[in-house]
Amino acid sequence: MFYGGRNGVISILLVCVLSLFYAPVTKATTNYPDLSTKRYKQAAAYYNNTRGMFKKNPSRSAWQDCIILFQKAYDLDTHHPKIAPKALYMMGKIYGKAYRQFGMNEDLRVSADYYEHLIFTFPEHDLADDAMVAMGRIVLRNKGKVVNRDDLIARAMAMYTRKEVGAKSSADGEAAAGFLLARLEEHAKERGGKDAKVKPVASRSELANMAHINRPVRFWSSDNYTRVVIETSAPVRFEDHLLKAHGGQPRRLYIDLFDTRIPRTYQNPIIIQDGLLKRSRGAQFNPTTSRVVMDLETISKYKIFSLHEPFRVVIDITGKAPEPTLKPRQPKNKNYTLAEQFGLGVKTIVVDAGHGGKDPGALGKGGLREKDVVLKVAKKVAAKLKKKGYTVIMTRNRDVFIPLEERTAIANTKKADLFVSIHVNATVNRRVRGLETYYLSLASTPEERQAAALENAVSSKQLGELQSILADIMKNSKIKESRHFAGIMQSSLVKGMQKRYTQVENRGVRKAPFFVLIGAQMPSILVEVGFLSNRKEEKRLRSNRYLDGLATEIATGVDHYSKSLK
Repeated sequence: MFYGGRNGVISILLVCVLSLFYAPVTKATTNYPDLSTKRYKQAAAYYNNTRGMFKKNPSRSAWQDCIILFQKAYDLDTHHPKIAPKALYMMGKIYGKAYRQFGMNEDLRVSADYYEHLIFTFPEHDLADDAMVAMGRIVLRNKGKVVNRDDLIARAMAMYTRKEVGAKSSADGEAAAGFLLARLEEHAKERGGKDAKVKPVASRSELANMAHINRPVRFWSSDNYTRVVIETSAPVRFEDHLLKAHGGQPRRLYIDLFDTRIPRTYQNPIIIQDGLLKRSRGAQFNPTTSRVVMDLETISKYKIFSLHEPFRVVIDITGKAPEPTLKPRQPKNKNYTLAEQFGLGVKTIVVDAGHGGKDPGALGKGGLREKDVVLKVAKKVAAKLKKKGYTVIMTRNRDVFIPLEERTAIANTKKADLFVSIHVNATVNRRVRGLETYYLSLASTPEERQAAALENAVSSKQLGELQSILADIMKNSKIKESRHFAGIMQSSLVKGMQKRYTQVENRGVRKAPFFVLIGAQMPSILVEVGFLSNRKEEKRLRSNRYLDGLATEIATGVDHYSKSLK
């Protein structure tokens, strides 16, 4: 709650900051006015109706109620081009008013943080200039209460860069930027003599074109696996470093992202405490480099790779897995996998319906959307597998957008035995049709590369960059198991559907670098249940009976693979 006193203020600041870290995944909407707009109008109406009371009522609860309303509008879509910057500006404004009423420096710091977040995240919005001026006024009027030397440098750079690249300027903005730069000069002279000058680390044009971390660091974890994702506004160059424990410092893994800024609202530590990671924290290491540090408790190995559109850095950290307690049988084939040697069956299966929400996937000429088809099939598959006695986890059971890296992370943290992702293909050649099953590997044919580019929603160039780093990522026994799983699935799917329908083409088992399969710690496959670009298959995929047949054969394929392990 928003109580008086320093402890109360700190508590509410933590609540506000944490609310940013746990904002829901952005979901595009086609309803006008959308829900974000509706919530913002409600918040603005409350503010306009009660701001007169703010001057008379010393209670901080009125401010808190107002902030919560704007926070809800922001959380619904943190990338909304109109509502998100307005909500950030209003939260900065309200915290500034709270400071003027109660005189607590914490309110002032949070106010400046919201303004800065707006400047870096929405630099082209009209309110970015107003935020710059407001932040300048805070510094002008409250020297020493808001920022330390590093903050001063970062904010001066932000203001000066904004002014130079053509943003609207004002006397207040110029005064604020000039004041901050003058203060920088003073700091430089104090440290290096009276003739010392400020030495910019990067040119102003470089600063103007820098990317920024555009959402809190996300993570998914279990007792021996954690996936961490850092998302930026544009592709960036990055480096990873693993440090040994030294003195009072724990073992650390840190990622440097070059030509990148991190807003202060995303720098606060995130407590993880999952047995592998203690916490994650961010910082502006220097004016052009952001650093994300993970304090480790234990680590066996880690893999790091990047995904595109939006650009994000993915770090998979693995701890020491518990030793098997079963005595393995002596296999006749020395190439048997660990699961096969121990005769382990399958209990938990993650069923992934591709695409969803703002991502429709492939589109048929008749308007049928991939995201709708695969959700129907996935629900049917889940129901049939549950009847067979399996535990089933769905990555989505409604029309919602789930990032590709989150789908695999769900399977890993739930310690699933199998991962099945369901999709529908499309191609420029409308005569192509049939069923095919993929496992993770390097694409070797144009068709495989085309399918991967389509499902990954990336360009061929980006796919080529991914293939160059996949060789190291794929060094694990699950590739062999996945290939075996794909073979059984394809055989079951084709034979079963050919008994039910004519002209069902077997397009075989294929391999491609699908984002959704990268990092999976269990046998994982991607099933393409047809081609929406083919008129006849689009018609079939509209039939509930046909979808039920596909689901039956996919469930049968899972069952056959499970039995093959015993």
